[in-house]
Parts: sequence; structure tokens; C-alpha cells
Amino acid sequence: MTFLESKDRKPSTSEAKETRIHFLDDAKEEIKNYRVYDCFGYELSLNGRPYILSSGVWYEVVADFLGRVNDYLNSQVNTPELVLPKWDEVEEEDDYNIRCGMLPNFLHFDCKNVMFGGGRSRFEFCDFTDTKGRTLYFTKIASKSSGMSHLVEQVRRTAELLFDPDQAYRERLAEVFKKQHPKADRTWLRTRPRNEDWNLCLVSLGRPAKNLPFFAKCALWKLHRNLTARGHQVFFVSV
Repeated sequence: MTFLESKDRKPSTSEAKETRIHFLDDAKEEIKNYRVYDCFGYELSLNGRPYILSSGVWYEVVADFLGRVNDYLNSQVNTPELVLPKWDEVEEEDDYNIRCGMLPNFLHFDCKNVMFGGGRSRFEFCDFTDTKGRTLYFTKIASKSSGMSHLVEQVRRTAELLFDPDQAYRERLAEVFKKQHPKADRTWLRTRPRNEDWNLCLVSLGRPAKNLPFFAKCALWKLHRNLTARGHQVFFVSV
């Protein structure tokens, strides 16, 4: 709005298709740019049929497929036994993660990157973990499909690296443990854990699975199917 006002223009579909958003790296160099219109997401039902606007393109969703995804999320995706603190709908993700990290037997890891893979490759282990319940938690204010995609990718990468036969990632992770939580047990990182040794839990701040955007539902559906097929215990909870 501020940009349009400075140019004496009014919000419209045509302006959204002409105006571009520029993404910069740490050195303020442009990485990519997109039309504002491409950044919009919307879902609606017209004549009983669901439609999705994503990346500037309208899609008609096959009702049968949407039903199968919803049925799967309702029947196959469980919540963890431990009840997490409620999100107050005001605090940022970082603040919520810090609050949960202060619970008994919990450790906070949000924004604690594991440098691995050479170059600038870095990965977040999880946002916080319950050492007694052996559960890794990953949180996101899932108001958009893009936020959910980030959450799903974080869980996928952690599952891929933490349980990999190669010990290299766990050695780097042990260094993060030592620095952030020197008194915490990290001996379990000396060998490859079994997939069923640690639970993985996606935490949605404020939005239950049934109310997620369509593509967010699909991402959760695909992740849960893939990881449970490999022997992981995967939960989803809204707080």
C-alpha cells in the first residue's frame, strides 16, 4: 500500500500483476523477484467445487482427492500425549519456542543452526525437544501454505539427516548440544538412532489440520505418509 500510494496508484489486480517484490541476500544483492500477484494465495468454493489460487494460477481441486486427504488427516495423523502450552495468538514463534524450551525435561533449539554439508549449508535441528518423551517439536504459525511448506521441509530434513547411516551430521549436532546445553545428555548421538527412537511432532500455532490451506494439507499428508512408512512416529498438533 505504501509503495502504491507513493506512486499515486490504487490497489488492483492489474497493479498486482505489474508490481514486483524483490528478494535480497545478506549482501543486499537481488536473488529473485516475483509479481505481487504471484504471492497471493486464496481458496474458494464455486458451485460446490473447490478452487485454489497459488503462484498466480487458479487450480480446480478434484473433490474426491480433497476428500481423501481430509479423511487421512482426520484418521491417521494423531496428536502427542503431552499437552503443550497454548499459544496466546500474539507472541512470535521464537517467543513461544523459548517458553516451551523452559518446561521440565525440554531443551530449546530454535535458530540454533547445524553447519553441515560445506559452503553455507545450515540446518535447524528442531525448535525444542522433550528429552523424557523423546520427541522433537517443530513449530510454525501456519497461516499460509508457504509457512507450512517450510515446516514440512524442516521435519523432512531432520529425519533425513539425524537418522542417516553417515555419522557426520550427528557429530556436528553434538557440538551444538555441547554449546547450547552442556549438561544435556548427548551420548545418544554417538551412534545412529533407530527411526522409532524419537518422535517427530509438527506444531501449528493457531490453526488445526482441518483448517489448513489446501496445499498445506497436501504437504502434511505426503510427509506423514512417507515418514510413517519408514518407521517414524509423526504427530501433528494445533495449540
